[in-house]
Amino acid sequence: MSAELPGSGLVRVDWKCNLTYNIVVYASVGEINIHFEDEVVHLPAGRALWIPTRLAHMVEHDEKSLGISILIPQRAEHTLGVERRIIAVPSSHRQWMFHLMLLSLSPLHAGQVATDQVFQLLARFAALSARNARAGQMKIPRHPAGRGTAISLMSDPQSTLRLADFAARYGVSERTIGRAFIAESGMSFSKFREACGSLSSASPALVRPVPALSTRWMNLLRNDVVLWAMRGRAVVHVAAHVAPSIAERTQRLQAGQLMLIPNGHSVRLEIEQGSLLFPLPLPGGVLPSDALDLLPCQLPATHTSALLRRSIAHITALRPLYFDPLDTLSLLEKIPNYPGLRFPTSPLLRRIASALMSDLPGNLSADEVSKSHGISLRQLQRRWPEETGLRLQQWRQRHRFQHAQSLLAAGFSVNFTATQLGFSESSNFSRAFMKIYGYQPRKIHLDTESDIYGSLNDII
Repeated sequence: MSAELPGSGLVRVDWKCNLTYNIVVYASVGEINIHFEDEVVHLPAGRALWIPTRLAHMVEHDEKSLGISILIPQRAEHTLGVERRIIAVPSSHRQWMFHLMLLSLSPLHAGQVATDQVFQLLARFAALSARNARAGQMKIPRHPAGRGTAISLMSDPQSTLRLADFAARYGVSERTIGRAFIAESGMSFSKFREACGSLSSASPALVRPVPALSTRWMNLLRNDVVLWAMRGRAVVHVAAHVAPSIAERTQRLQAGQLMLIPNGHSVRLEIEQGSLLFPLPLPGGVLPSDALDLLPCQLPATHTSALLRRSIAHITALRPLYFDPLDTLSLLEKIPNYPGLRFPTSPLLRRIASALMSDLPGNLSADEVSKSHGISLRQLQRRWPEETGLRLQQWRQRHRFQHAQSLLAAGFSVNFTATQLGFSESSNFSRAFMKIYGYQPRKIHLDTESDIYGSLNDII
């Protein structure tokens, strides 16, 4: 357990001694001090410490630092030794540490992958040579298009794609990507490509995206759960305990979106490659009773840092002494679109809603969609507010621009996002976005603090 010392800005995790688990403490942001009986080990950002079983320790860090824990059961084949050991994690692989934490501690991920696989992944970092560790520290641009281009080059140094190909992929100009490389990585696009090629022999898999993962069904017996797609995308399958084959519902979750799942249901996840999906368990009964009739809501980029810290506190052993999960709910309730758009309840209107959700450019008129589903426009406009609480046009606009937020949070350009929503000019999209949210869409890129491939000062 831990407690914050009044006036000191320090958080301490009381002395503990793991009898059946080895623990890895990883400093993601800031610095962490780990006290032992004979010394204090200092962990800067990007470093982890292997703590074997039966070794008493206390963790101390300031309130701005962020640390996570990974538990490895004590087995002869699952050990990095009986002594403490520093692990240098390349910045290009820091997302893996969060992935391993989820696999070992998350209520939805735990047990979905064999422990020996989790340990083998962790052991790879411990075995990295100093040369390989330096290779992983190549500075990657923060600009979404530049970052995506750099990751592609590092993952496949032999790629024949040109700068023009990457510009077309991300919907930006060649100049934009070129300037991002010069300003943020210190080298041109061509020099960066050459550097990736020269390092590929030292680190054959310089950047390994977190793999795709399909979990088994997990029953939510007592807790409600908020699912947050912190990065990437996932498909969530939800079914009632009493009739899982009949009552199953499938929902796609995209970057930055939150989905509410009340207890009494079973959940199965299909998580795409490179994605991180955090579950936040809450006491049963605190979420709306009709949570499954709500579409996922979008987390503003400005809330990412706060919710990431809350998410980790729900999972890791490094949590404050008086941690209250309901504080997370208080945070979520401040989100402008919480708890999400209401989905219609009647089968007919649900089919219409699905058709409208697939029509992001907004090409279908209300009259066309009503005729194609055998209902008059007047009936549709009357029944829609009764089942969703919003007029049809309001509901449709909120869904389209919420989807735009998720695309921007995932790193897609403003131009690409505008095109997806059917805008011929990105300036028109920006004005419409500004009118709804009060800030420019490009601000999402500037405010996103969860860049896992950026500098050591980033959250991940």
